Amino acid sequence: MPVSVKSLALPALFLCLAGCGGGERIEGMELTLGITTARARGVPEAAGARTLVTDEGARATLSGALVTLGKVELIPCEATGWRRLWNELSPVGTAWAHSVSNALRMGTPHVVALGDTDGAVLPLGVMRPPPGRYCRARLTFEPADADAEGLSSASQGAVPVDMLGLSLHVRGTLAEGERGFEVETRGTSSVDVLLEGLELTEDAPKAARVFTLAWDSWLDGVGPGESPRNVDLLGNVARSASLQSAVVP
Repeated sequence: MPVSVKSLALPALFLCLAGCGGGERIEGMELTLGITTARARGVPEAAGARTLVTDEGARATLSGALVTLGKVELIPCEATGWRRLWNELSPVGTAWAHSVSNALRMGTPHVVALGDTDGAVLPLGVMRPPPGRYCRARLTFEPADADAEGLSSASQGAVPVDMLGLSLHVRGTLAEGERGFEVETRGTSSVDVLLEGLELTEDAPKAARVFTLAWDSWLDGVGPGESPRNVDLLGNVARSASLQSAVVP
């Protein structure tokens, strides 16, 4: 039975592209990442620099906070149409998915300190992913290991805190009776942050993104007279993450 030339044309085209360098990896991609802190809400009346009001109406002041960002993972935008078909047919594309797994994940933990003021950007490092469009970054907050950046600074601060094995340490006072609190956790919490159309190409091989943690929502769920120990504080930290404008850290 004769075989239609047209029926062979499309598969042949993709095989040719896959085998003739059409999926060659482009070197030199760089994504610089940083993280900072900020208020997300208005400043409460007669408030100090670190005074907040929770979503339940409790007034509190943070005197210190440390959180461990364990890793950042880039999540490519979902391929559609011919791009999806290309990814399925191209052996080079399949190889990328295996060989660049480290390039899509920044695995160095960072202990992020809530300083006296907001705006200072803590550099997280430079990722070198393959070219492509990346829609989200998955931030995972987890216990600090011995290699975490900022571990020694936390232990040598005005109020020393050993963050080894901790994902969060927060202390402060609640307005009602100025009751003090100090909470630590060893849990894990992740959140996906939209990257607003991040695309790395041969023509635009470098980009920068800064994540912001809205510290004035970290005690959400705490009502007047209640204890922060009864709230998922680490989950609040993760949910407070967003993307700042695309500036260089």
